[in-house]
Amino acid sequence: MTTDSTTNGETAAGGERPLAEALRLIYIVDREGAREWYRLDSVLAAGATCLWLRAPGATGAELYRAARDLVWRTHERGASVLIGDRADVALAVGADGVQLGFRSPPARKVRSWFPGWIGVSCHSEAELRSAERASADFAVLSPLFGVPAKGGPLGTALFKRLTEAVDLPVVALGGIETENAAEAREAGAAGVAVIRALRDAEDPEEAGRQLGGAMTPR
Repeated sequence: MTTDSTTNGETAAGGERPLAEALRLIYIVDREGAREWYRLDSVLAAGATCLWLRAPGATGAELYRAARDLVWRTHERGASVLIGDRADVALAVGADGVQLGFRSPPARKVRSWFPGWIGVSCHSEAELRSAERASADFAVLSPLFGVPAKGGPLGTALFKRLTEAVDLPVVALGGIETENAAEAREAGAAGVAVIRALRDAEDPEEAGRQLGGAMTPR
């Protein structure tokens, strides 16, 4: 699928990885996590390919300050950065893309002016198809394995059917750990997005290595 600004195989302005590589292992961080560089350095060295800064309660100025250093330091390590919801902040700090959720403007409106990657958070086939029609570069589909207080999981069979219904890369989110990441790849996921599996790991470098290895095509 081709968009007005990038294609699914191209590199976003400012980043170094093609999209297909960037999506392999996404670590989702909040503002506090964006400052935890011991952990971030460990997971990036171990194979995390992208950081997604998600801070829905932050003002634009707060998000900008958190994102500015994150983008610079992450790009220095050869990985990519997504900014949650705020394409204007993503553009201002030179991030590789924006991840649009229910708080965000529609992807079709963002596409008209935003030059980076556009991802859309989805939970159903209808939402995936809407993202595809809007020329999103990829989608994040959840919850694959379930998350406390987030409802029942899709499961691998339904996840696979939904990913096959659209012609864009789909990243799996929700309950993904080192033990089940390979199941996400086998179900058709282009990558996985995780929080707890890396944030709470006693050895984040080893956890990153295992997750990255599970998502590397054999």
